[in-house]
Amino acid sequence: MPALHNGSSSASSSASTSGQGKPQGDPSSTTYKPLGTPKRGPAGSTVVQQVTLPIPIGPVALSTAQDIEHARSSAQFDPARIEEIIRDGRIDNDSRRKIIAALDKDEVFGDWKKRVLHLNREQVMAVSHKACRRLLDLAEREDWDTQEIIEAAISLDLQSPITIHWVAFVPVIMSQGNSEQVERWGGRAMNHEILGAYLQTELGHGTNVQGLETLATYDEASDSFDIHSPTLTSTKWWAGGSGLTCTHGIVQAQLIIKGKRYGPHLFFVPMRSLETHEKLPGIVAGDIGPKTYGAFGGLDNGWVRFDHVKIPRDNMLGKHAHVKKGGEYVKPPSDKLSYGGMIFIRSQMIDRTGWMLSRGITIATRYSLVRRQFRDPDAKEGEIERSVLSYPSLNRRLMPLLAKSFAYIIAGRRMRVLYEDMAAQLEAGDTTMLADVHVASSSLKAYCTKQSLDGIEECRQALGGHGFLAYAGFSSLFPDQAPTVTYEGDNYVLMQQVGRAMLKITNELKTGSANVTNTTDFLRALDTPNAIPYKAPQTAAEWQQPSAWRDALRLRCARRVADLRAEVAGGRRFVELSWDCVEVAKSHGEVVVDAWFSEGVANDSEAYGPEAAAWLHKLVALHGLVAVARDLSPLVLPAGPGRALAGGSEGSAPILGPQSVLALETAIRQSVEEILTQAVPLTDAFGWSDWELGSALGRKDGRVYEALMAEAEANPLNHPTPTPSSEGGDELDHVGRYSYGRPGTGKFVSETFRTELKPLFEAAANRSTSGPIKGDGSKL
Repeated sequence: MPALHNGSSSASSSASTSGQGKPQGDPSSTTYKPLGTPKRGPAGSTVVQQVTLPIPIGPVALSTAQDIEHARSSAQFDPARIEEIIRDGRIDNDSRRKIIAALDKDEVFGDWKKRVLHLNREQVMAVSHKACRRLLDLAEREDWDTQEIIEAAISLDLQSPITIHWVAFVPVIMSQGNSEQVERWGGRAMNHEILGAYLQTELGHGTNVQGLETLATYDEASDSFDIHSPTLTSTKWWAGGSGLTCTHGIVQAQLIIKGKRYGPHLFFVPMRSLETHEKLPGIVAGDIGPKTYGAFGGLDNGWVRFDHVKIPRDNMLGKHAHVKKGGEYVKPPSDKLSYGGMIFIRSQMIDRTGWMLSRGITIATRYSLVRRQFRDPDAKEGEIERSVLSYPSLNRRLMPLLAKSFAYIIAGRRMRVLYEDMAAQLEAGDTTMLADVHVASSSLKAYCTKQSLDGIEECRQALGGHGFLAYAGFSSLFPDQAPTVTYEGDNYVLMQQVGRAMLKITNELKTGSANVTNTTDFLRALDTPNAIPYKAPQTAAEWQQPSAWRDALRLRCARRVADLRAEVAGGRRFVELSWDCVEVAKSHGEVVVDAWFSEGVANDSEAYGPEAAAWLHKLVALHGLVAVARDLSPLVLPAGPGRALAGGSEGSAPILGPQSVLALETAIRQSVEEILTQAVPLTDAFGWSDWELGSALGRKDGRVYEALMAEAEANPLNHPTPTPSSEGGDELDHVGRYSYGRPGTGKFVSETFRTELKPLFEAAANRSTSGPIKGDGSKL
């Protein structure tokens, strides 16, 4: 592993250090270069981030920049070519960089991510509203279009009302409204004349959309709908932006016409006055409170109740279904078309989970490479300590997460395309793809969100003690990912839907009516002998063949479905099989991600170039091998009664034997060791800037110890708090401001110590029989 220069004599000589393993430069120097370009602070001041105490830098801190530069210079491909392709999303990459640069140099947003860490909930909500206005002012100044505004809002790491407006409210209008409604509301929403929220979840119901209690009753006399919350549990709950901010809401409610229920539909409901922002008659609402880990502090997730609020009949979103004057209901081509908004949001979540995980793995990889701890037991005196990334106990945790990051990003791009294809078909009244997209989005949402959340926390733990500091960059990363496992469908409920879909397709295959794809055709193995011919790999090299892990994943999922089918055949009701569906859904998620990850890399191989494509294919292999190793039981155990795949029999030999399992472990280890040499360039390919990461440990230049010390020196708790009158602006503008290079660094005495703790010590000393104690410990 030469790129890690792990402390051996050969590694030391190949690194950007002297032949004796000592860093170039002067370890005794007490002069520190700035850690970035100067930025504007409050009242026109200039902020320069750097260590200011006159202390020797020493050889350890001096070597970190050289270590990461050496790893970067060892790249066998151009990371920029990968970045250009995987960043081809809402906007082109050049535009994205310009947006990030504008946010980075902005006097409000330049130190935004650090300042927010010091704010309480009420302050975060206040600055969130300020940020919305500032962002739109900046967009006008920079001439950003809609997609660029969305990119900027997401990049701020502040879940705010304007983020929800663009992520949930506007897309639902555009995808579920008819042409007249899109023209009437869509333009106003896109121009920020109104600000919206999407109100689906209720206090008593979340994932069970059919069980929602809010009512939309058609009133024939007034030709309008009556929106009403009949019970405590019908209170709308969790809708971002609804508590304090939104002017309008898309409300999911049970449609009732002449006493008959037609299920949940979407309604456009004005909620607050555009002049005074007071809630309209019949509406009460508020913020539900702070969230776990302090997440989404700038978003007013709300509770809302409707007391017989009247809206016009044509305020029901009518792209797929509508109600005529007099109460005639025109039904949609499919009763599942009302789920279009939820499917859209799920489809957008998949690559997002990969991007979130990629931030964690970028930070963890960079820091772990430059962090050195311990020498080899047989090392010679004076040799440098090992990079902690060189230890298998660490790299075996991180490199699979690197592969998963790319997998979810690239598979997520395929999910977006699939949704767009489905949406285009729906425009023409064709629902052929709806069921397949629903299953795929459910499967990947459940699988990828959980894997990403666990992976982000694993990255943080891999950073050791320093990872617990907010400066590590995980304070918003983990909390922002945490709710994804439950919103837009609780993962374990979605897993039941995947299990049910697998059984349905299996039954359809028997009748020849199934429409299978490369993510479901493995189900043929349940009833068609030799549908997936397979020879168990016996060596690590054989496991590196794509068919080896790919078909193992497919056979494993088929076995899991066979187990589920056997339980149903044995008389268990499906409602009692929710736990049995979990492994079916996990296995299916891995089949889908593997297929789409591989396809995505292959389809863009020419654009990546042969060198970059080769390394991405290695990541495809590592992802597939680790996925197989996650759950070996169905592959290494004989089939039970009624559970064998077609052509097999009860108690027949398992799919994989002991030698195959041992070879699988060897293949994974070899893949990790190979990818490890390119870990830094591969994380560079994500294209994250230092401003976006907001991490002292994940700095691109590797100067981690300088960054930590500079932040600790300048920490607001270590300096007198400026007053608004002395430096201009209001009080909130000065919360969380870091003071770099201020005189008296390290000498500050907290005022609360004088007012609170000093009297405590004095009172305790006066009560003591030994009498008061002086500051040096001697008695007075």
